[in-house]
Amino acid sequence: MGWLDFLDDVWDFAKALIEKIAEFVKAVFIHLLSFSKHIINWFKDPKRLSNLRNNKNAIAVTVKENLDNGNYNVVDCLFDKSTNEVIDISDSVLYEAEDLDQETENAFGDKPMVVLQ
Repeated sequence: MGWLDFLDDVWDFAKALIEKIAEFVKAVFIHLLSFSKHIINWFKDPKRLSNLRNNKNAIAVTVKENLDNGNYNVVDCLFDKSTNEVIDISDSVLYEAEDLDQETENAFGDKPMVVLQ
């Protein structure tokens, strides 16, 4: 698999993940998505932190999709690497944001997904 094929797979995965979560949770509409307020704080929830500590296959993932209207869909979720499934999909959050703060833009760069450590 070449580098471009890998990037296509990541983009396809990110889009499919957002679509799947959108089926189960309602979007929260916000003007400006803040990395620390809307992403980091969501993952700092004690239940989510416990899940990350107790499941060696769990990772904290945030996924971004650029929408045709200029807005962004951003999903925060816990993902199980061993099953390739979202952990407790109903606990995921989907934001539709008009804009992203600089920290969020820097974290994503040109990638559709960020794994938080």
